[in-house]
Amino acid sequence: MKPIKTILLTTDFSETSLKAFDHGRTLAEMFGAKLVVVYVEEDKLPPLVVEYTAVGLDKILKEQTNRAVQRLDAFVREHLGEEIEVLARVATGTPHLEIVRLAEEFGADLIVMATHGRGFISHAILGSTTERVVRHAPCPVYIVRDTHDGKAAD
Repeated sequence: MKPIKTILLTTDFSETSLKAFDHGRTLAEMFGAKLVVVYVEEDKLPPLVVEYTAVGLDKILKEQTNRAVQRLDAFVREHLGEEIEVLARVATGTPHLEIVRLAEEFGADLIVMATHGRGFISHAILGSTTERVVRHAPCPVYIVRDTHDGKAAD
């Protein structure tokens, strides 16, 4: 087994993704690994927002990204200790594609992410970001599942 030196940890700022933070932090401490915490800002806005705003799309997306950077930095400071090396990154695009791209870019040895465990219909129609990452990831993916009762399945 290849040593785990870099762990890519994803977040969407939800309670479910916060459960993955606990696992990511523990794994980073166990292996003495660096954590790369990633949030992906989708680069799409609802059609009504684009159609009825006087502000340009580029400006709106840039402001969204700036807010996401600030939020991610605060989220990381609040939920991860300073005992481990952490690098926070905000990417813009399609979540599963950006997660896989960043895992490759940072040479991640493991991806840690949560899954919301939505119902069958939602999954069948939309698929899941987690499933898409698992299919395309350049390394193993550690999934923290949120059960229907709101407790993480360990």
